Amino acid sequence: MKYIILLLTCFTIQYGLAQDASTYKSTTKTFLEYFNTQDVNAIFDMYTSEMQESMTKEGVSNFINGCYGQFGSIKNITFIETAEGIYSYEVAFDKAVLAMDLQLNADGKISTIQFQEL
Repeated sequence: MKYIILLLTCFTIQYGLAQDASTYKSTTKTFLEYFNTQDVNAIFDMYTSEMQESMTKEGVSNFINGCYGQFGSIKNITFIETAEGIYSYEVAFDKAVLAMDLQLNADGKISTIQFQEL
C-alpha cells in the first residue's frame, strides 16, 4: 500500500512540474515574439498586477525599448535551471548574450523578470 501511495505521489509531483515547465516555455516564447515586435502593451499585459503597478507601462516601454536598442532582437531563449521557484535562461540577442531570471504566478503571469550578464 505504501508503494502505491508513493508511486501516485511521484506521478502527481511530476505532472505538476511538467505543467510548470510547459507554462514557462509558452511564456518565454510569447515574450520573445512580443519583444521582437516591440509590442509593449502585450508585454505589459503579461505582468502581474503588482508588477504593473511597480513598473508602470511607461517603465516597461523604457525597459523594452532600451534593451532592444542596446542588444537587438532576441534570437533564442534557452532554459538553464530552476532554483527556488525561479527559472533561469540564457537569452541570445543580436548583440549580446544575457541571463534572464523569470518567475510566474499561479495564473502564468510574470511576477519577476530580470536580465543580467552571464
